[in-house]
Amino acid sequence: MTALTIPSNHIATPSYLNDLLVRIAVSLQLTPTQYRDAVRHYEAVAMWLSAPDSPMARFAPGIFPQGSLRIGTTVRPLGRDEYDLDLVCELLAMLGFHDPVWVLDLVERRLRAHGTYGPMVERMNRCVRLNFAGQFHLDILPARPDGVLGGTYLIVPDRRLEDWKPSNPKGYAAWFDRQSTYFAVAMTKAIEPLPQPEGAEDKTPLQLAVQLLKRWRDVRYDDPDLAPISIVLTTLAGTHYLGEAHPLEALVGIVRRIDDAILALPATRRLVVCNPAHPAEDLSERWDRNPAAYRAFVTGIRVAMQVGCLVSLSSLIVGWFLFPRRRRGAPDAVDIPEVQLPAG
Repeated sequence: MTALTIPSNHIATPSYLNDLLVRIAVSLQLTPTQYRDAVRHYEAVAMWLSAPDSPMARFAPGIFPQGSLRIGTTVRPLGRDEYDLDLVCELLAMLGFHDPVWVLDLVERRLRAHGTYGPMVERMNRCVRLNFAGQFHLDILPARPDGVLGGTYLIVPDRRLEDWKPSNPKGYAAWFDRQSTYFAVAMTKAIEPLPQPEGAEDKTPLQLAVQLLKRWRDVRYDDPDLAPISIVLTTLAGTHYLGEAHPLEALVGIVRRIDDAILALPATRRLVVCNPAHPAEDLSERWDRNPAAYRAFVTGIRVAMQVGCLVSLSSLIVGWFLFPRRRRGAPDAVDIPEVQLPAG
């Protein structure tokens, strides 16, 4: 990672901070080597799952990426090197009823039968994870077409509930792409471009804002059980993004509008974050099982507004560039100019 020097006497102008935020977001992405490794393993896993001799072959599996890798918002985890990457294994020919736990076990057995991937397998609630130590986690989510809704609508197995849940990852990605295409970010000449296979210099303000919100989350929350999950932050950002042309303004506007949405709710209700491409899918359902996590999220947003600085910008900058190996928690106090939220 290219070192970034923050002059102690530098005036925190919007232009300077926009440049700084772009560079922070760029540094959080997959390196070219990591990207190539991810593509290589993605293709190898897809071929193994869909091979003619695979017990899954009769269901005509179709493999496609979802999540941050698909929409360009990957973030380097704080204090560890592994990225979380996701792919969907859609069983296109799976008709009629099938037990959801059986489907998860089917994918797991196939992966465990591979000489390389077998020892990496970890059973999760809705997916099967491959742990590439020191590189990334590859989560394989089995799914089947929703026979009622059709199109890109899917249902996915839930081990804990022993049931199928609604989903639409392709529809979600298309929605995020639409939300994200208001403006493209032009990096100034003061910013030294970094080689990125994802085209970091072409990131949209929304993509950058999502990456920065994720880093704020990593720095803000010591307890991972209280930290808001990435899909919730991504959806809130996409919902409340109104086309700001720069990451600073985008981040300010998004956080303010999230805060407004929270304040508009009755005290007895929580913020419900649904998949815009499938409103029946409550992406924030974990908050029902863990109300403390919702209270922690609300507190984090309220603090970001009340402190009067851009989502704890000092923690964001210092926590990554000066303390890259710290797992979580706000860094020690450092004198960085406060950035006031614009009025309006």
